[in-house]
Amino acid sequence: MLRFISRRLVIGFMTLIIIVTLTFLLVNMAPGDPVSAKIRQLPDSARETIEKKYGLDKSMFERYILYMKSLATGDLGDSYIYVGRSVNEVIAKNAPVSGRIVGMAIVLQLIIGLFLGTIAGLFREKIADQIIRVMVVVAICIPSFVFAALLQYFVAFKWQLTPIFGWGEPIHYVMPVMAMTVGGLAGYTKYMRNSTIGVVNEDYIVTAKAKGVSKVRLIRKHILRNASIPIITMLGSSLAGLFGGSFILESFFGIPGLGSYYVKAVQDSDYSMILGMTAFFAAFYIFILILVDIMYGIADPRIRVAKGKL
Repeated sequence: MLRFISRRLVIGFMTLIIIVTLTFLLVNMAPGDPVSAKIRQLPDSARETIEKKYGLDKSMFERYILYMKSLATGDLGDSYIYVGRSVNEVIAKNAPVSGRIVGMAIVLQLIIGLFLGTIAGLFREKIADQIIRVMVVVAICIPSFVFAALLQYFVAFKWQLTPIFGWGEPIHYVMPVMAMTVGGLAGYTKYMRNSTIGVVNEDYIVTAKAKGVSKVRLIRKHILRNASIPIITMLGSSLAGLFGGSFILESFFGIPGLGSYYVKAVQDSDYSMILGMTAFFAAFYIFILILVDIMYGIADPRIRVAKGKL
C-alpha cells in the first residue's frame, strides 16, 4: 500500500506540473494582457514600470522559470489587479468560504443519496423506487443555477424565509448549499440504487438471511457497507464538480468565495490569480483522488491487498 501511495504521489506531482505548464502557456498566449486592463486610465508611460515590476518585460520562457521557482517555495505571486494582495492571501481568506459550502453540500449528497439509493434498491420496481427514480431524473435535468433561481424566487422572495443575497450569517448558507446538493444527489442515488440491487443477490446476503440475521443488521452491516464501496470513487469527481459549480453559484448569490475571484481574474486577465488558483484547485483535486484510493482500500481489504502488490 505504501508503494502504491508513493507511486500515486509521484504521478500526482507530475500531473500538477503539466497542468500548471499548460495553464501558463494558455494564459500567456491568450489575447489581451493584464497591463492593459490595469492602466486603462493611466498614461502610456506607466506600462513600462508595471511590466518591469511583474516581470512581463522578460521572455515567456524566463517568466515560466521564475514562476516555477516561486511555485516550488509556495509563493503563487501577487495579483495584477488587486494591488498589494498576493494570491496566497486571497486563497487563504476565501478558500474556507467555498470549502464550507462545498463540504456541507457533499455531506448532504452522501447522506441523502445513500439513503434514497438504498431504499430504491431494496424496493426495486415498487412505488418507492419509481418515485425516487422520477426525482433523480428531475434533479439531473435541472441545472444548479436554474434551481438556485427557483430557490431565490420561492424561498427568499415569495416565502421570505432567507435573504436573497448577503453573507456572514448561518442563514446565508441555506440556498447555496441546497442548490449545490441537488445535482450530485441524483448521481449518488442512482449509483447506490444499482449497487444495492447487485449486492442483495450475492451469496453472502442469502447466507446471512438463512442464519436469521435481522433486517436492520443485514442492511447496515452487509448491504450498505458493500454497496457503498463503488460510491467512494465518485467523491473525487463530485468535489471537482462542486467546486466548478461554485464558480457560478457564488456569483449568483454574492458569496465571497474563490469562485467569484476566479471568474473576475479571467475577465481582467489577472495572470497570477488564474495560475495560482488553477494550481491550488489542481493540487486539491489530485490530493482528493489519492485520498479516495486510500479510503477505497480501507473500505475493502481485498482492494488494499491488491494495490499493495502494484
